[in-house]
Amino acid sequence: MNLTHLKTFVAVAELRHFARAASACNVSQPAVSHQIAQLEDSVGAKLLNRAPRRVSLTVAGEVLLEEARRILAAVDRAHERMHEVSSGAVGRIRLGASATPGLYLLPSLLADYRESHARFDLQFQIGAVDEIAERVIRNDLDMAVIAGRPPTDELRMQTLLHDELVAIGAAGKARRTRTRESQPGLDAQCWIMREAKSTTRREVEAWLNRHGIVPARTMTFDGPDAVKRAVTAGLGIAIVSKLTVEEDLKARRVVRLDLGFPLPTRTVYLLDHPHKHHGAACSAMLKLFSATFPEMR
Repeated sequence: MNLTHLKTFVAVAELRHFARAASACNVSQPAVSHQIAQLEDSVGAKLLNRAPRRVSLTVAGEVLLEEARRILAAVDRAHERMHEVSSGAVGRIRLGASATPGLYLLPSLLADYRESHARFDLQFQIGAVDEIAERVIRNDLDMAVIAGRPPTDELRMQTLLHDELVAIGAAGKARRTRTRESQPGLDAQCWIMREAKSTTRREVEAWLNRHGIVPARTMTFDGPDAVKRAVTAGLGIAIVSKLTVEEDLKARRVVRLDLGFPLPTRTVYLLDHPHKHHGAACSAMLKLFSATFPEMR
């Protein structure tokens, strides 16, 4: 059974005549007879009652006619959808991000994208860097934006911007935060840390180890917003992405600390698979990223 056989059968069933069906299908009458015979062999049932001047459907033929119409309509619809996709009339993009860029860098960009490309289906997910990178590798996501290097070399990385890490404390701790902390003072602080799978957490732990700082106390909070709230409440100090606290520093909800040691800078990357074909929706997102982040060009 194939689509050509089904189209020929539908023509014969609707016109009830082999010669007229042959003309409608632009083939010879023997070709029509041969295709119907092949279709009957394929389904294992007689589909047509043949008379000298007219044909009629058997019970099996009536059932197959209903299904054939449904199949051919679905095929036509599939062709229409593929044309819509290839012409850019419709499309889908699945974008992922780690917490910092997902919460503080992408929302306005996503709003611009949705306004400019309302016909495209935009899906967005925030997760841990390792999880997001793995989803791009598995093609569960088309691309992703993460802070820090991914845990794999399988993906293509394009630089969007560089993100500075800063130390912050509660604004009410003015005496403590306006002077440089000594190393014993840093050891004695309560450090507010991100969750274990966070890239920021790993970078902060590496920085502490590099400078021989061993916090006497730590508290762990999920996500950059929770860390900021803990610091604002006076629970301790933290090292965070500058992206996450720019507004809070301006509003004096938190203050920037001088810890006496330089803090690292990391890169925010756009990830995708080097062998992936991007459709219209993904191509439009790449174009927007390129226009928004000069370092990507």
